[in-house]
Amino acid sequence: MAAVMAEVGAGQRGILRARNAARDRLQASIPANYNPWLHLAATTGIGVATLVVGLVMIHAPTWRELLTIPLVFVFANAFEWRAHKDLLHHRRPPLHELYDRHTPEHHMVFGYDDMAIREPRELHRVLIPWIGVLGIVVAVAPLAWALGHFWSPNRGWLFLVCSAVYMVGYELSHTSYHLAPDSFVGRLALVRFLREHHRRHHHPRLMQRWNFNVTIPLFDWLHRSVVSEKVLAETLAKDAAEPATDAE
Repeated sequence: MAAVMAEVGAGQRGILRARNAARDRLQASIPANYNPWLHLAATTGIGVATLVVGLVMIHAPTWRELLTIPLVFVFANAFEWRAHKDLLHHRRPPLHELYDRHTPEHHMVFGYDDMAIREPRELHRVLIPWIGVLGIVVAVAPLAWALGHFWSPNRGWLFLVCSAVYMVGYELSHTSYHLAPDSFVGRLALVRFLREHHRRHHHPRLMQRWNFNVTIPLFDWLHRSVVSEKVLAETLAKDAAEPATDAE
């Protein structure tokens, strides 16, 4: 934390101190029996279980049926962009808890200059609740059934499996961005590239408008919501120009 404080402008140091205090408060609210590894196993396990069942049920898919895979990826990427922009950054009943967990908590704990978890228990602020992952799988099941019933069984199972696997990809990629940059995972080239995209979203001046994709920034590109180097530079210059908010 001291190294981070030394690198940022004077105006940002007060923000970092406020974030640190909020981080301590939110850390204390994590249930005593919380197990981050069980949490990760539960969320990814739902996707893996769906994948295993799907592989058993899919039989000799044709190349046309296999086109379901990239189509589901595009659909899921579009859903990810829209849900992040409209639900996670705007408080909309009855889904207001999504906003409450994301913007006031996740973005408060993890900022542009302080993205990494400090201990495994902080995964509580990174990982999706397992019931949320299960809920998404259950929500797409009727559409998967309709595709299987009215088009072909393989397409229905491929739709369900790819939706679940995409959620696992989201969970693992998002987790990787919040690991230490010098960790084994954090040093991977793809993780470094995607972490920087996500890191810019975590700047409080940028988070409401830019970089909403967490996995692959396809729909950020299509919606022209990838923050430019010029906008980033101007934003960081504003940070540096701010007067100190407390005693140095």
